[in-house]
Amino acid sequence: MTSLNDPQLQAKTNTETTLMMTNLPLENSLALFKTNQRLFDNVSILLTWKRSVYKLLWKHMLVYAIMYIWFSVLYEFILDEYGQLNFRVLAEHCSRYSGSINLMVMLGFFTSTAMQRLYSMQTPGTAKSTTIFVLSLKPNLPEAPMIIDRFARWQLLTLILTFRIVSRPMREIYPNLESLQTAGLLTLEERQIMENPILTNQNTPRVLVVIDWILLLLKETFRQKRFFNESNYFKNVDAILAFKKSCYAMTKFATQNISPAIVQAVTLAVYCFGCLTVLARTFSKEEAPVSITMIAYIPLLPAMQFFIYFAWLCFGKAALDPFGEDDDDIDIKNLIQSHIENSARLKLLYNSNVVDLFPDLQYDSVPLL
Repeated sequence: MTSLNDPQLQAKTNTETTLMMTNLPLENSLALFKTNQRLFDNVSILLTWKRSVYKLLWKHMLVYAIMYIWFSVLYEFILDEYGQLNFRVLAEHCSRYSGSINLMVMLGFFTSTAMQRLYSMQTPGTAKSTTIFVLSLKPNLPEAPMIIDRFARWQLLTLILTFRIVSRPMREIYPNLESLQTAGLLTLEERQIMENPILTNQNTPRVLVVIDWILLLLKETFRQKRFFNESNYFKNVDAILAFKKSCYAMTKFATQNISPAIVQAVTLAVYCFGCLTVLARTFSKEEAPVSITMIAYIPLLPAMQFFIYFAWLCFGKAALDPFGEDDDDIDIKNLIQSHIENSARLKLLYNSNVVDLFPDLQYDSVPLL
């Protein structure tokens, strides 16, 4: 049994204590660094201008401050004694009833409904279905690059036609079929087929028309025995049907919008509250000229209430149409461009081999066990 007075044990204990004392300053420095880093991140977030609440509210804040100061100047220097008496009655009346408007319930219902609708949205993607199609084809087919190019182009065409339904910027970029043809997403023959009432039912959405083209292309590819096996054909059909479902969900998001009456009611309630707080005053009977002047010309507390509600309203309205041109909206142009670039990259997989990049991976030379 080791004794407590053992020199070796004492030396080991002293060494561990010394190491712990040595590491304490380092641990404290790391903890301080992390604390300062979090503080710097919080400050940088508060000082951010792009996509910030300041950029969203500054015009309204300026108008609010001007109106508030104007009413104070009107009361102090323009109105006579009888007018000041009426102003005080009106201001105290607004101050008394400004809290009776229950904006919390209305804004909570409106914002939660808008955000729930936004989170239920599914953005269509082309990467999975394009990858499955490229990797399902037999190698060394001379017609494969042409088939892959048409498959990928039709998918991009479907995606853009879907976004044209929900996004005004996309409708401005591609206002008609001629613009899609100019962009190289549609050929002259395909546009004529789409516009021909004999070949295409004009009541059918054009998104579904192009989806039908893709399914017919898969059918013909399978009939010509260009897939490895039958299961590849069904996998591609499932991928396209899933893509179709996501496109339908996107159009459903645009067509089943929140009733304009709800948006109008919430907007009117918020602006009415803002008008009440602009006029609301409490006239102190105490002699405190500095405080009275600050309250009269610096609308800190009333403006804080109004702009919290107004910012809340703006966030809810932004969730109603996330495909606009505001900074907080989804950048549809970059999204489409990323799909185009991704599609061009995936098309190259057909003629690419891993041994071209890594010559040491010669699987054919490895003996089978």
